[in-house]
Amino acid sequence: MQDTIDTFYSLPQFIWKEIFHLTTTLGVGLIIAFVTTFYLRRKDERTRVAGVILEKRVNSGQEILFYLERLSFHMELHNGKEKEWYDLLKGFDLTLPHDRNLQYSDVFSSIVTFREFFKGFEEVISRNKLWLDNKTRFHLLLMQAYFSCINALLIGLTRVSLPADNKLIQEELNKLSEIILLQVGITLDHEINGLLAHLETLIVDSVYKLDLNRPKKSITRNGMYNTDTLRVMRKLDEHTLLGSNKEKYFALMILQVYRYKNISLQENDLDELVKETF
Repeated sequence: MQDTIDTFYSLPQFIWKEIFHLTTTLGVGLIIAFVTTFYLRRKDERTRVAGVILEKRVNSGQEILFYLERLSFHMELHNGKEKEWYDLLKGFDLTLPHDRNLQYSDVFSSIVTFREFFKGFEEVISRNKLWLDNKTRFHLLLMQAYFSCINALLIGLTRVSLPADNKLIQEELNKLSEIILLQVGITLDHEINGLLAHLETLIVDSVYKLDLNRPKKSITRNGMYNTDTLRVMRKLDEHTLLGSNKEKYFALMILQVYRYKNISLQENDLDELVKETF
């Protein structure tokens, strides 16, 4: 029996088998190496991005909370009108979180201080909102709307209807604004502390539960028509003392304007004036 060796292109078959096996193994290895390298690079890039976002988020949260520490500096009313103000605010069924100790944040100590704080708050949000998660941004927008509503209440002083010969001059507007602002700060002190505490919790959670998923919509897109902005306004009106007591604050403001100008005012007249102004 003659021994023969099968050949292919003049090379023994077993050599071709080794070449095919080596080529297949090498190809699979290259594919695996490519996929592994791509995956690892992508994972490394995601880790790097997560590190950058985490660092920015921590710094942004620290800056915001450091700025809002100003709300924690408290004072107590000692102007000789403590009992008068206590009775007045109780008469409007407004909250007095410290009962007869009429305490308030230093931010509400003057119009200049409040508006300087409010302006700075808007600026610190603008600088840092890019690095915050959705829940924190939403809560900051709620707080921004909250202080904006207080500012709008003060502006409402200029819209109080008065007899032509009893219009408020600028000096009187400033004095009454200081009084209203202080009373608002006293009655909302506990709620403002709660908003601040909740913000701190949200910022801490956003650091420990870092989510890199891109939000589907921006909280500031389309201005006031944005769904989230409308949610903020609804939450402000329905779930805060400031929103639910808005008419009471306008009534308090109007009553003190008329008392300041020594103009008599009946309860029915006050209700009508609130409707006009509100």
